[in-house]
This record gives sequence, C-alpha cells and structure tokens, in this order.
Amino acid sequence: MERERYGVEEEREGITRRSFVRGASACAALTLAGFDPVSGTITGAFADVGYPEGGAASKWYMSVCPYCGVGCGVDVGVKNNRVVAVAGMKDHPVNEGRLCILGKNLVGMLHTDDRLVYPARREGDGFKRLDWDEAAAEVAERIKETVEKHGPDSFAMYVSASEYIEEYYIYNKFVKGCLGTNNLESSARLCWASGVVGLVKAFGADSPPCAYEDVELADLVVLSGYNPSSSKPIFFRRLVRAKKDSGARLIVIDPRRTDTARFADTFLQIRPGTDVLLHNAMAHVLIKEKLIDEAQARRLTDDYDAFSEHVKDFAPERVAAETGLSAGAIRDAARQIGRAERVVFMWGQGLNQSRIGTRKVTTLLNLCFITGNIGRPGAGPLAITGQTSAMGLREVGALPHLLPGFRLVTDGKAREEVARVWGVDPAGMSPNKGKPIPMILEGLESGRIKVLWIIHSNPAATFPDTEWARRALSKADFLIVQDCYHPTETSRYAHMLLPGAQWSEKGGTLTNSERGLNLIEKAVDPPGQARPDLLIVMDVARRMGFGDLFRYRSTEDIFEEYKLLTRGRPCDISGLTYARIAEEKGIQWPVPTAGHKGTRRRFLDRRFPKGKLRLNLHDHEEPAETPGEGYPLHLITGLVATQYHSRTRTGKIVKLDRTLPEPFVEIHPDDAGRYGVADGDLAVVSTRRGSVKARVVVTDGIRRGAIFVPYHFGYLAGRERAVNALTNRSFDEFAKQPEFKAAAARIEKA
Repeated sequence: MERERYGVEEEREGITRRSFVRGASACAALTLAGFDPVSGTITGAFADVGYPEGGAASKWYMSVCPYCGVGCGVDVGVKNNRVVAVAGMKDHPVNEGRLCILGKNLVGMLHTDDRLVYPARREGDGFKRLDWDEAAAEVAERIKETVEKHGPDSFAMYVSASEYIEEYYIYNKFVKGCLGTNNLESSARLCWASGVVGLVKAFGADSPPCAYEDVELADLVVLSGYNPSSSKPIFFRRLVRAKKDSGARLIVIDPRRTDTARFADTFLQIRPGTDVLLHNAMAHVLIKEKLIDEAQARRLTDDYDAFSEHVKDFAPERVAAETGLSAGAIRDAARQIGRAERVVFMWGQGLNQSRIGTRKVTTLLNLCFITGNIGRPGAGPLAITGQTSAMGLREVGALPHLLPGFRLVTDGKAREEVARVWGVDPAGMSPNKGKPIPMILEGLESGRIKVLWIIHSNPAATFPDTEWARRALSKADFLIVQDCYHPTETSRYAHMLLPGAQWSEKGGTLTNSERGLNLIEKAVDPPGQARPDLLIVMDVARRMGFGDLFRYRSTEDIFEEYKLLTRGRPCDISGLTYARIAEEKGIQWPVPTAGHKGTRRRFLDRRFPKGKLRLNLHDHEEPAETPGEGYPLHLITGLVATQYHSRTRTGKIVKLDRTLPEPFVEIHPDDAGRYGVADGDLAVVSTRRGSVKARVVVTDGIRRGAIFVPYHFGYLAGRERAVNALTNRSFDEFAKQPEFKAAAARIEKA
C-alpha cells in the first residue's frame, strides 16, 4: 500500500565521544539528544519525523518501528528496491508522526557489511557457503533424526520477541503441532516474564486493561523501576503532556536519578531491590490512615482482610532504613496515591528483572487494587514491553506453556481445539510445559537437548553469566542460527547459518503493548539469498513430511487461520482483516465482530477474569548476591536511549554508535573517592564471574553503594567480556526471569 510522502528534516547532531569521555552520564545523553527535563519540551533529534538516505523515495509503505513495545507507526520510503528514508506515520494514534532517535535511524541498520546473505555450514573454524536446497535438507534431516532417536523434547526453538504474529503462529504449529514438543521459547523471558506472571497472579489473566491515553486522563502516575524518557521516549511525551495540560503529578521510584526522575514531582531513590518493602509500607499507610474505600476493596478483591493484617508489620518507620528512604517520604507518596481520584501504575525492568520480580509486580498491583484504580478511564496498571512483539507472541502462544489464544498446553480440551484447526492429531501434542531458556541452556549442557534453533536472538550476549551461556551453546549437537547478521556473539557457535529477512523485508501483523494491532508491509526484497523467516521454517517442515499443514499462499492466509483460534478468547480478533487493520491503525483487541469498534480499555464493568482480583501477600527477600567483602558495590545493569539490546542493529549505525562507543559506569562521588577512580577514567568493574572495562561517570544521580553499567555491549569489537557476563544466574521463582539488576561488584582504575 503506497502512502503519501511526509516531509522530513535533517537530524541534528547528537552526543560526541568527547562529551562522553568528559563524563556525560546516561541522563545527560538523553538531554543532549533532545529532552529538556526542566522545561518539559522535546527538541532536537526527538522533534524530527525522519531523514532521507540516498535520495528521494519513489514509494512509501506502512510499517511499525521494530524496537520497543510502544508500536510507533512508520512510513518506509523506497527507491530502486532500497529503503532510503523513514518517517513517523502522521495518522498513527500512537506516535502522531514522531519517532525517537532509534526509530529515526532505522535506515542505517539495513545496508551493512555484515548482512548474512546465504546459508552456510560450519567447517572447522569457518563456514562454507551452501545453496538453500542443501541447507534446508540438512536442517530437516538433523531435526528428524534427533527427534526419532531421542524424542521430541531433545529439540528446542528460541526466537526473538520482535517477530510478527504470522511468524509466531508458524513456529508454534511446527514445534508443538508437528514435532510434539513445547520447547518453544522467546527472548521475552529476559524482558517481561515477571510482569506477565504478576498480571496473571493478581489480575487473573494476561490481559493488559489500559490504553496509553490513560496517563493523560490520570491525576497521578506512579512509575516504579521504569525510565521511559530513555526506553520509551515517544510514550514519555504523553507524560510531559499530562503534566502540562492536565496537571497530573508523577511519582518515580528508582535507585538512579534518571531524566524521568528529574521530571517527577516526587522521587523516591530506593535502595536497589527493596520494592516489596516499599509497596507493603505504602499499603500499610493507605489502610491505617483510611485513605481507601474498604468496602470497595472487599468487593473487588478476594482476600482483603488477610492482606490488611499482613501489611500491619510494614510501618514506614520499620522499613525506612532498609529501603533507604525516610518514613516521611514513604507516607507522603502513599497519601498522594490515596488522595488521587485516578492513578495509573507503571513498572519496568527494575521490577521484572529480579529473583523476586513477580513479588515486586504483584505488590505494586496490590496498591492499584485496594485503591480501586481499576476498570476506570485514567486508572489501572499499564506496562509497556521492551520488545516490539512481547504482547503478540503471548497471544499466539510462542512460549513453553501456551497455545494460540492464551490456551494452556496442559489443558486437554485446549490441545484438541488447536489440533482441529492445525489438522494434527492431538495425541501427538505434548501435555507437558516446555522449557524456558535457562532450562534449555542447562539441557544443552547436560546433553538432554541436542538441537537448538535460534531465530533473530543473541543469547551469547544477552543471557546472564554469558561465559556459562557460551559454554552451553558450544555443547549443542546441532545449533541452527537464523539471523540477518553474521557474525554475532551467538552465530559464532552455529553449525548451520540461515539468512533471515530484516525489518522492511517481510510483512505481517503485530500487537503493541496496549493490545493494538498493526500491519507491516513488505517494502523491499531481502538481500542475496535471505528469506522471510516463516518461509524458512515452512520449507524445513515440508521436507520433514508436514507439507500439507503449511499450504499458505500469503501471510494473510496465516492470519486468517490464526483468527479461528482467537474466537471467544480474551484476544478475540474475529472482526479484523488486513484491510481493516491498515485502515484502523492500532485497533485494540478484543474485536469479536466486523462491526465491533475495538476495545480501548478492558473491564469497565469490573467483571474480572477470576471474578475478584487477588491480593498477593509477600515479604522481601534480598538478591542472590549482596555486597560484601571483596565485592562491596551493588551492580545495576540497564539501557540507554541511543542503543538497543546487544547492539546487533544499533551498534553498526554510525550516528548512534558515536553517542556511546564504549560502556560507562556510573558511580557516586563518595564511592569514586573511596575506590580511587575519577570522572573519565577507564576502570575495571568485576564480579565473581569476570570483569569488563568501562569509562567512569561520577554522578550523584546514583545511590551510594551502587554502580550502573549499560548492558548493550557484548564480545564483538574486540571486547574480552560482555557486560552481561558480570550478572548471575539467579531467576525469579515463578517466571524464571533473570536477576539482571543485582550483583555484588567492585571497581578499580584500569
């Protein structure tokens, strides 16, 4: 679908290496890139809607930014089968024509020297080029032999959380319907698993109830462990607008004084990891000071009295020292929540990425529920995932415990319903939950898993304790890596390389974090012999004898089949077609009929999935590692605005790379003096698992006793260690999400 060309501006200059070396912090990086937290305006790079590369476009195609889960609409400009420009889609309700610095620079990730453009097999220390027929035949044969000899669970697939609904559907059908194993996992495990499990435990279902616009209708927004000024800049505009236009107040809870925190009305600089204590203490204040409607709380929740008794032990005076906050600050924040008419509660990786991440999320939701901030415009829980399709993959069932339509693999009736649509024997579908990625890697190490197929993901750089992850990957009998780049940290361990298509080179649909569906049009052909990823998987499936199950003529055919499995489910999209999604961009499920207008927000009737909401009674537990002798500092890892994940895309874009060419470590001035490092020094940051070098940034924006290092840097570009090599293999008790936010560390001058 060709679209009109939108005007573009030349991007303004971002951050220089010189300013970084002189000590620019991550907060300063964002400010220089375009956000002024004092005036609340967004300028410079963030104000532009795109920029041209290589001349004027002759055609424009509809797409969505492939980075975070906000789901910004993008128009893709093409000339001579080459993407030459991007522009924010002016009529898209999410971003209204604006793109952040990552979205503005999408063109730069397409035309690179390290594109993987033909299949290749490992031979010795290198790779030998193959044709597709030979490569696909070998993959099919190795999988078939392994499953026949060792059983279906000897195979696993690990996919990116930035794929499309149609791709996840094909992966699901192949792995669970054809092979008979539920070992289908995604990188969302590292990003959002605790948030999802927390919603299910508290809310009763994985059904985010709110819309983005709720922050603009709220009186108060509470952000816990979340820095959207860096991670979700376009969404952050809504917070700026809410404060400016409606006088909404903002509470930020974070160990770092980020740009989001600087913009807040109330900033609680919490001791890392003590969120459960804080949430329980605020609940204590709300109940004791009668700032809630107890009758309403009892109607909405199933265990209010037990919860009220539980939080009696969490008086602010008792938890103040542990949280690093004053009792008065805790009481003030709780009173703001209790006195506000409409409150939106948001959280991010600061809560999720913890061995008690689910506890942190559910205790935050407790505050939402007892105050009645649910089922009303301008109120409720709102979480935006870190990857484009972390919502969509859950609907489709691209996780070890799910089938399409949020069905459970353990449910016999659900397996029969899915098998009927798929055309497979339900008896051949496994009734057992598959393995999440930590267990998949353990399975490689032990030899229980023989074949692993990785699609557009990079666990050798992103997994905690990456030295161990690399060893585990090296023990695979047959490792298939399907990617658009090579080498990556992970592709170096492959036995077979398969060239997949990149963003703009394939089409489909995706769901953003507010349940909004969007259409992505294929704009150009992939380079060389690269193919759309679902075509690769279907080719292998046909060679294994499953060809009759994959007779699709287009991605729209796949979408129409998937729709059948959403009918009557929470994510019902029976009323949608490709044409309607293209016209009604971001329409939110459920959309059960053709005449249905979509669902902006859910549960306005307060009829919840399990009847009542659940209050979770949890106590605090310390991280798996705490500072002590030899490692006196608390290491936090996180992101910055100008990079994304392991930099397989952003690291090769010159305009982005020069904003952050190397890792930095934030440290408080008192700690810098104590450990002998100064602003701009090259330092060695060490944990019990290894060391990395990073440039020192001395700032009082980080708590004493804590240091912060961005996690984006892997082993490539001559680095001896990935930043994630410092983190430990401790996982959330319910969600199996890694604890990226806590490791015992030390620092010394290099």
